[in-house]
Amino acid sequence: MANLLEKFKNRDKSLLFVPFFVSGFPDFDFLEKFLFKNKDKIDILELGVPFSDPVADGPILQEINYRAMVKGVNLNNTLDWLLDSGITKKIDVILLLYFNLIQNKIEEKLKRFQEVGIKGLVIPDLPLEEAEKLIPLFNEHNLDLILFISPTTREERIRKILDIAPSFLYCISVKGVTGERDRLPEEGVAFISRVKKETNKPLVWGFGLGSSYQINSLKGLVDGVIVGSAIGKRLLNNEDIQDYFDELYKATL
Repeated sequence: MANLLEKFKNRDKSLLFVPFFVSGFPDFDFLEKFLFKNKDKIDILELGVPFSDPVADGPILQEINYRAMVKGVNLNNTLDWLLDSGITKKIDVILLLYFNLIQNKIEEKLKRFQEVGIKGLVIPDLPLEEAEKLIPLFNEHNLDLILFISPTTREERIRKILDIAPSFLYCISVKGVTGERDRLPEEGVAFISRVKKETNKPLVWGFGLGSSYQINSLKGLVDGVIVGSAIGKRLLNNEDIQDYFDELYKATL
């Protein structure tokens, strides 16, 4: 195992901060400088590998994926960049990618991830049945396979996911796509409150977060927060994101 669970057990603040960026956007140089500057604030970095048809992504992340792909960003040069820059030696990195990128020669790909220092994978289009088969292979390569759970997940599948999940649970809090929202969805809060009573595995809130107020509101309910589209929107608008990033981080303390 990649020991991501240990980060939750040993955390010294209320919530783990998991920012999401798309690889190569706005460019590798910007990302490298920003990530190293903020390495002590990032508990886990979720890095998306650009894909032409990202599942569940809203318009912000769709646009960012498109722009990164136009620049030629792909899995191979993302891994090369991570290795050459040494980012994975300073920050725990999980990749969000789609199964067809690794399905062919999967053991070779997982070995490469391990060599680069990747800690885990988020694979949105991987069926639960396939995930269950792959967990032992991921374990062999010291990689966490991070599973989703959402308000639309059927009860019997929720129980299955809680039983087999080898790492933290990526909690999709809304029925819909990614994107910053004005307030926390009541349905998502109720769903995660129920799941919390059924498992001791860490829960990380994904989708819809964009403010320090929302993050503060989740203390005691979840163990970590993912913020992606809200950061991406500001990057698309060519805004300096440092103050905003600091505000989000401070809310997790």
